[in-house]
Amino acid sequence: MNFSEKTTKNNGAKTRLPELRLKARAVARGVAIGHVVCLHGRQRQFYRISLEDSQIEREIRRFRAAVRLARRQLKKIALPPADGQLKKSNIFDSHLLILEDRSFLDKIENQIGREKVNAEWAVKIVSEVYIGNYKAIADEHLREKYIDVEDVAERILGALGGGGKSGIKLEKNSIIVAREVKPSTLIELMESEPKAVITEHGGWTSHTFILAREQNLPAVTGMKGILRRVKTGDHVIVDGFNGQVVLHPSDKSLAKYRIAVENFQENTNRESEPVGEKLKTLDGCEITLRANLDLPQGYAKARRLGARGIGLYRSEFLFNQFRGFPSEQEQIKAYRKIAALSGDEGVRIRTFDLSAEQLGPVNEEKEKNPALGLRAIRLMMTHKKQFRTQLRALLQAAAQHRIDIVLPMVTDVAEIVAARKMLDAEKERLRQRGIEHGEPRLGAMIETPAAVLIAADIAREVEFFCLGTNDLVQYVLAVDRDNEFVADWYKTLHPAVLRSIKTVLVTAAKNQKPVLVCGEMAGSPVYVAILIGLGATELSMNVNSIARVRRTISNIAYEEAREITERITEFSTSDEIEYFVRESFLRKWSHLFSREILPAVKTKKGKLRIRD
Repeated sequence: MNFSEKTTKNNGAKTRLPELRLKARAVARGVAIGHVVCLHGRQRQFYRISLEDSQIEREIRRFRAAVRLARRQLKKIALPPADGQLKKSNIFDSHLLILEDRSFLDKIENQIGREKVNAEWAVKIVSEVYIGNYKAIADEHLREKYIDVEDVAERILGALGGGGKSGIKLEKNSIIVAREVKPSTLIELMESEPKAVITEHGGWTSHTFILAREQNLPAVTGMKGILRRVKTGDHVIVDGFNGQVVLHPSDKSLAKYRIAVENFQENTNRESEPVGEKLKTLDGCEITLRANLDLPQGYAKARRLGARGIGLYRSEFLFNQFRGFPSEQEQIKAYRKIAALSGDEGVRIRTFDLSAEQLGPVNEEKEKNPALGLRAIRLMMTHKKQFRTQLRALLQAAAQHRIDIVLPMVTDVAEIVAARKMLDAEKERLRQRGIEHGEPRLGAMIETPAAVLIAADIAREVEFFCLGTNDLVQYVLAVDRDNEFVADWYKTLHPAVLRSIKTVLVTAAKNQKPVLVCGEMAGSPVYVAILIGLGATELSMNVNSIARVRRTISNIAYEEAREITERITEFSTSDEIEYFVRESFLRKWSHLFSREILPAVKTKKGKLRIRD
């Protein structure tokens, strides 16, 4: 049966639902055809899985293990405080009662066995019935009890992640649909090779969609209420070039998009052709390309395309939010593996760039503004034991490999000084224990206005800079990179952003410190010419951007790029800069950039703004 066909009760006749075309915002290029798999859950994301009879007993055991883990978590949180303040146990007593309610737990186990579904889905179904019943109660005090059920269900779902995976993968040609997809969830699901991603929320520079682009996974976002319009199994087309979703596609649409899918795959394969020579502009300026990686298996392709080492390895993707921090040995093994792949070209490993939300229990109060909250280097300075463990693991992995350490979200030289002291202390501990270790260089991410303004001071404390363009744009312009409502204010070619980049490059040159530019700007064929004109010579990007960026660099002259960037200083608005850049590119490099490659939108003045 075609996924778009539904069997009616009228003598089993098949009827096709009408095709529905929905507008979306493209965040990862490509085209895919497949069937919907709906993801649910805030912390632990899951989908409905049908089990075989032989899998049911194991799934019930997994559920029981999760309940035991959830109880231990709550009892730990509920310990009486030493300061005599309000006991947290008063808050969580009702949660413990729910977790010990045999009726509630039996209903979930029965759901697993009767419906032959995974534990996550059974928790969702049973808890929704309880929540609905509470919400129907007239008494306001009793009605609010539904919140406790929601919290307990979310805690069990989180514990299920630590109680062992179901071991069942997505079916072939699955297209993930969710309100939002966490990066850790996407990494886990990538093992099943999904075809595309559709979400309600997320921005171009969110980590999830950066990962999608690295994996050549088409993705669109901004689909309000999409989970109410689709259900698992629906046939769907995702157009990640034009920002469109076709639900219940007609035969005509399927035929048209099958050709587009073939073209996308053919172009992807063509961009994977190996290269060997050094990369230079037409007038001889040598540019070094490196790879941004989350998963080691991506480096073989990056190296084949001309990447020289790994410019940014995001260590937080080792962090499983359902198990906590990886152990020292787990980290050593992972760092050695990625360093062995990069060889003499080396790897720069960023220390855990996590938020407090990823560490805290489900029920703890959420930060109102996580981007400005306890995250990255700040968070690790409050979790010194875990930070020391990571530094120790990095030192040991560096014994036989070329590894550098990068500190994220630096805003104060004191943070670097403190990290350096901790690094030196761990070196001494390893030396005293007779454990071999390396001498990794220490670098800082320059991605906040504070770091730009004190770049000269930072240069005296580190061996290199990593210029993170995604967060730099976010913090300079006060625009949440993951918030689609302010996407139009996220302007990479804003004068303040370009001046910040220039300041960092000039400061690094004066202090003879190498600077690696990473983020989406470095991986854009459009913006890379601007970066080169500003003085950047070392760029790091996702693997699937390397071929396009390489082609751009080898077909432009540095002097031409510098001429454009010097003219940019004449303009005071991003609209003026974007219009000037677009017209200059079309005039100088029409063989590289067409009007299709440089899509535009109207501004109030009738000018055009480019968008890579």
